[in-house]
Amino acid sequence: MSNPDLRLLHQQGIVITGASSGIGLVTARMAARAGAGVLLVARNEEALRQITAELRADGARVHYVAADVSRREDHERIARTAMGRFGGFDSWVNNASVGTGGELDKVTIEDHRRVLDVNY
Repeated sequence: MSNPDLRLLHQQGIVITGASSGIGLVTARMAARAGAGVLLVARNEEALRQITAELRADGARVHYVAADVSRREDHERIARTAMGRFGGFDSWVNNASVGTGGELDKVTIEDHRRVLDVNY
């Protein structure tokens, strides 16, 4: 039995964080080609600008927000932009991530906090 509240991909507004490279970029391209409205989110504004231009040239409904997902105020700005561009969002793909390496007692608490703030 299908859920009548679920929209088809081409009817959705989708937010994708970490959209400037890797899995986030591939996901954004696939969603845009499927007809979704896509809001690209990453810290690298130049990359976002280039990707947006590329996807728009193919007829995609795409916008971007340069943001740091570890900041609450940036999340609010992302959500406001999705509301303004697509009337909201149906899916939010949290793809942005960072990591740290080193011996547990040698990695600073700030580095541990950054990992948690971005990844979760």
